[in-house]
Amino acid sequence: MSEVTWEITSLSELGTFSRGKSKHRPRNDARLFEGGKYPLVQTGDVKAANLYITKNDSYYNDFGLKQSKLWPAGTLCITIAANIAETAILSYPMCFPDSIVGFNANPEKSSELFVYYFFEYIKKEIQKSASGSIQDNINIDYLSKMRIKVPEKDYQDKIVEVLSSIDKKILLNNQINQELEAMAKTLYDYWFVQFDFPDQNGKPYKSSGGKMVYHPELKREIPEGWGVEKLKDKLSVSRGISYTTENIKDNIGTPMINLASIDINRNYKSTGLKYFNGDYLKEKIVSGGDLLIACTDLTRNADIVGSPIIVPFDEQNYVFSMDLAKIDSKVDYINKYYLYSTLRTEHYHNYIKNWASGTNVLHLNIDGINWYSISIPPVELQEEYSKIILKYSKKTNKNIQENQQLSQLRDWLLPMLMNGQVKVQDFTI
Repeated sequence: MSEVTWEITSLSELGTFSRGKSKHRPRNDARLFEGGKYPLVQTGDVKAANLYITKNDSYYNDFGLKQSKLWPAGTLCITIAANIAETAILSYPMCFPDSIVGFNANPEKSSELFVYYFFEYIKKEIQKSASGSIQDNINIDYLSKMRIKVPEKDYQDKIVEVLSSIDKKILLNNQINQELEAMAKTLYDYWFVQFDFPDQNGKPYKSSGGKMVYHPELKREIPEGWGVEKLKDKLSVSRGISYTTENIKDNIGTPMINLASIDINRNYKSTGLKYFNGDYLKEKIVSGGDLLIACTDLTRNADIVGSPIIVPFDEQNYVFSMDLAKIDSKVDYINKYYLYSTLRTEHYHNYIKNWASGTNVLHLNIDGINWYSISIPPVELQEEYSKIILKYSKKTNKNIQENQQLSQLRDWLLPMLMNGQVKVQDFTI
């Protein structure tokens, strides 16, 4: 390959910037959203995305669209307020507010993907410099005048091919994990809500005429022979360790699962780990398959309080913070993984968040778990379900670990490729 030529240019030479639109005030006016069908992406959605924005929570109606604009799929979103310099690409047409700037590349000079990776390369530098009046410091004029060292278009595409191949594998693993979670939820609903678990002939129990009996506490029918009990005296509950900034400042020590290890969807998040450097009791050690629940919550809508996660199956010991509690069944007729799935239901979540209190930080009264009533299927059925859930969980953990390795590889390659320190042909992904 011939020597690659790099030149310094402004971002405005590579494409067009356009600021988001949200003229109407107040921005949360219900008239903008009632019966909405036009997707609206916010700065938090951009920050949470992994390369592509694939979901959104809000939708404008026709009235909302009139005071905004629908940007095409492929538009690069750059946040200029709240979460500064976060970037992601629209996977379908969406609206966005004026706290986001859209970038559409001139296809002869660059691509949205290359500019995305450029921002990933310099994001920390931008965030560090934007320490005063952020809204004034990061705007279209600021972005347009940014100077960037770029190679010719063909070589840009080769850089993108290397980096995006890693990100696409991460996205695929995330998609597989979402499908595994959906399968687990569907199976739970089918067996323990609709009661169509396999009967002795392998047929769906309730649909095949299995006998049902009314239970006054649950106010619904359950299969004959099933029990119903409150969890009081059925569980062991142990809070985690308290820590100070000194215990975690050096990023060395024992990996500690904490509140940041649970994402908004109530799943384990490996990037939230902290490392605890201090003394702790052996009772505060957890390992693969143990259950932890969130005892505090920083989200506005109590999204994670009381929610369980499974400690990763990675042959590593962890400690857990005071924000969490370890729970386990003390009785042999409540399977740990059946319990885990029950505590992930919306019915339980709507119940347990009423036991949390606080203004900015919600704190869970653990006693709430004790008074939650669950139906108790035969042990054999719980064990059969548990085997399937364990299989799903281990596959999910394997994908999470692979994504950690891929992310480290991408982050190692990114600066060297973007500054020309190494050449694309030096790597095979």
